[in-house]
This record gives sequence, structure tokens and C-alpha cells, in this order.
Amino acid sequence: MKLRNYLYIGIAALGFAACSDWTETEREMFPEQEEITRYIPFIDAQSEEDLMPSQREYYRQLREYRKTPHVKGFGWYGNWTGKGSNAQNYLKMLPDSVDFVSLWGIRGSLSAEQKADLKFFQDVKGGKALLCWIVQDIGSGITPIGKDMYQYWVDELGGGDEVKGSIAYANAICDTIEKYNIDGFDIDYEPGYGHSGTIATSQEISPSGNKKMQAFIETMSARLRPAGRMLVMDGEPDLLSTETSKMIDQYIYQAYWERSKSAVISKINNPYLDDWERKTIITVEFEQCWRCGGIHPDNKSTKWSANQTYTPTIEEFKGKKGAQIFDYATMDLPSGKRIGGIGTYHMEYDFANEPSYKWLRTALYYGNQVYPGKFE
Repeated sequence: MKLRNYLYIGIAALGFAACSDWTETEREMFPEQEEITRYIPFIDAQSEEDLMPSQREYYRQLREYRKTPHVKGFGWYGNWTGKGSNAQNYLKMLPDSVDFVSLWGIRGSLSAEQKADLKFFQDVKGGKALLCWIVQDIGSGITPIGKDMYQYWVDELGGGDEVKGSIAYANAICDTIEKYNIDGFDIDYEPGYGHSGTIATSQEISPSGNKKMQAFIETMSARLRPAGRMLVMDGEPDLLSTETSKMIDQYIYQAYWERSKSAVISKINNPYLDDWERKTIITVEFEQCWRCGGIHPDNKSTKWSANQTYTPTIEEFKGKKGAQIFDYATMDLPSGKRIGGIGTYHMEYDFANEPSYKWLRTALYYGNQVYPGKFE
């Protein structure tokens, strides 16, 4: 039974007490377990007080490890409820190698169970969870029901000025983030992928280009980042100007269907972006490709033909399932520095693999331990 892998407080989330092994897939028994008569299911733990001493130390070390240079683990995480017996629905049950996630489909209004799960994920595991949706029009995602989007944000709140409407929109998102103690916002910005609108255009995001998006980012950055929250952009971060990119913490690229390292580098090689090597995260599509850890003939994907494959740079991965995500995690950039991080779209699909979250967890193990890279 899959849930058994998660059940007991005495079983560390990755089974290691050393910082060098956060991404290993096995688990071990802690000494205290031999003498206790009552087990508290990890899935039911509400705070650090519910943990045994060795686990508290384990998670203290994990929180410190997150501050060090490493290939970060990321994912767009859906089906979050924070309740029930299905571990797939809990942030706390994500692999410890996952540093932060974007909450797919969440707009705020968290339930009591979600609040508790989020707090455990933040306080005990040191993870971060961001709101995320496609920012296409001024007001996308949070326009009150019954209100006309443009009329409400631009005419009513912005006094007819689209830039002021964009600022009101940004402030409303920040209000929600602060209200529920969420860790930031992931701007899904895809004007070139069919999601252009009143705030999303193909113009460079700068004071002289897309002024509306510039004002949106300036407002969010000023409110979120001084408080230790994150502001990231996925989709087309290459549309950021150099100056505007300094207000963004991570550039997340949807490198779903690239078939080689050279194709990925071509997509992400944007040296004009601030600290682009450390801040770049590349992601794999798991809505269709969760069975094989990325594109592979065995996926039987409805989108790609049977001969769609990824050619990795490391010999060990060639011709195998997981080749795409493993290569992403071990990818060195033209300067010789290791990629900033990797992630998956609909990461929760990976839960169905054995062991749970097999591909992302193993990839981060390869990228941080088996084939460690340079970060400076």
C-alpha cells in the first residue's frame, strides 16, 4: 500500500539524517521507534511537537540545506486539499528535495486543513508554496463574480488608467497572499503561447515597453520580496528587461518538448537577465509524461508521435525512461555552472509511480549527489 511509505512519524521523509542525502529514495527507522508504543501518523502531524527528537533534528538540517547552493526542486502542484487519507493531496507529503511549489488552481480562501498543511510544510520542512495562474488580462484569476473584468479593475479601481488598474490588480493578489501567509506568486506569462491580453503582450517588460506589466511587477516585488516572499515568472521570462528581471527571483521555462541539451540551452540562454544561470529552472511535462519521466516512446502520448525521444548528454541515461528529467537535473550551462533548478508540470501525477514521486526525487538525487555541479 503506497500510503504505508508515509505513515509513521518515525520514518523520515527521505530516510536520511545527513544533508548530502536529501534526495535518496529509501527510508530508515529511527532509534526512538524501538521503544515507543504509540505511533503518530506523519500525515496527521500538525507541528514539530508531533515529531520525535531525531526527526526534529533532521528537519532542522533540511531547512539549513535549503539555504545552500543546489539544484532546486520545483513543481506545479494540483489537487491540493490537505485532508483525507490520500498522501497525494498533502504538501507535507511531497519529497523533501522539493524546495517550492506553485499551487495550481488555488486563488485563496484556504480551508482549515489547507492552512494547517501549509504551515507544516513551511515551518517544519522549510518549503514554500506560491499562488499561480495565467496573467493574461488585468484582473485574471481574481475578478469578483458578477463584475466585468475591465470595468472593475481599470475603470472603477484604476480611474480609467490601465497602468493604475494593473497596480490595483497586483495589490489585490498581494492582499490574498498576506492574508493566508502564502509564500509568493508565480506569474504565468504566456503572450506568445496564446495567452495575450490587456496586460500580457509580446513587448519587452520595461518602463518604456509593456508599462502595465512593469507596474504589476514593481508593485508585487515591493510588497512581497522585502517580507521574504518570492516573485517568480514562468512561461516567457525572456520578455523581461534587464532591470525588471532584478525584481524576479526565478525564471521558470516550460522546456517540455525540447529533445536535447542544445535545444534547452537555446531556449534559456538569456544572459541579459539578472543572474540568469542561478535563477533559471527548467521543467518537464508530467500531465502526459509522468509514466516515463519525460518524453519517451513508451508514453503513448496523444500529443507526440511514438518516435518522440530525448537524447541525454550522460551515457547512463541514454535509451532509458527518465532520460529527460535526469538530464535536466544534471545539466551544466555554457559557463560550466549547473542549472538553477528543475521541476514538473502537474507534479502530483508522479505520486502514482513506485516509489512515489519517483522521477523528480531521483532526478534531484542525480543532480545534487551523483553528478554534483558547480554553482559559483
